[in-house]
Amino acid sequence: MGDGCELLGAAAVAGAGGLHLQLFSAAGYGGVAVIGPLFLLDGVLSSLTAVALVALRHPLVAALGVVIELGAIGGLALATTTGLFGFRQLGIGVGGDILAAFVTEGFAAATLATAVVLDWRRAIGAAGRAPLLRVLTGPGRRR
Repeated sequence: MGDGCELLGAAAVAGAGGLHLQLFSAAGYGGVAVIGPLFLLDGVLSSLTAVALVALRHPLVAALGVVIELGAIGGLALATTTGLFGFRQLGIGVGGDILAAFVTEGFAAATLATAVVLDWRRAIGAAGRAPLLRVLTGPGRRR
């Protein structure tokens, strides 16, 4: 995959998941209806994704990490503006955790998306132009 981007992304996904688990357990979000279980789910999925990124280094795992982090960013954006599932986050959160979450999740999504794009470009480069020329010119024809 993308030249170490997956490892940086894995660290950021683990950090974002750890933040959600900490908020779930120690900061009281575990008691918030719907939001609490979503924090736990994000923490567990992020942790599993981080381990899978390091172990497998597969672009589909990186793409899954992007989806998880964009979902977390979207949920946080809704919770801090219009509200989400009847919950609205006011202020900066516990010790600035909202900013930390936006930064960590954004960094994870960006680095993992970069890893996916680099891997895709590398795969195209490895295939070379010959397969594309065969598709364009048809079977049995030569340029």
